[in-house]
Amino acid sequence: MGFAAGRQTLSYPAAGVTMALPRGWSAIAGRAPMVVTASGGPATVTVWRYPRTEALPRTRASLRHALSALLGAVRSRDASFRLESARVLRLVGRPAVQVVGLETVDGQPRRVRSEHIYAHGAETVIDAFAPEAQFRAVNAGVFRPLLRSLRIGPPR
Repeated sequence: MGFAAGRQTLSYPAAGVTMALPRGWSAIAGRAPMVVTASGGPATVTVWRYPRTEALPRTRASLRHALSALLGAVRSRDASFRLESARVLRLVGRPAVQVVGLETVDGQPRRVRSEHIYAHGAETVIDAFAPEAQFRAVNAGVFRPLLRSLRIGPPR
């Protein structure tokens, strides 16, 4: 399920996103704001790019505020959501926030790892989810390597 079988590099210049996925994963380009959704076995990754006109959060205080707002939005969409962790961090050298928890996707419980990266006039979101029983393996074998491969630039 992971990168052991090789990798494929996907590039979406209109969104400024390049990333690697395991060979054999299927990827379908989306319509803005969705960049792509990719799946392999029981796991799915969806990348979104939301252009922003307001100032992007950059300071620790503004990132904590963005994280708080994000958690409120998540809970309003899914009352069953159970937060496991939430933090401010840097990804691909950019300010970001991360939420990990249990949610319901299409009526099925899933563990989700959601990364929100603020750069180039947009909030780029990587939502990675899998059934709880498989999440640890998929997180280590697919989601973390994907994030290490991720490049975010200005849209072309």
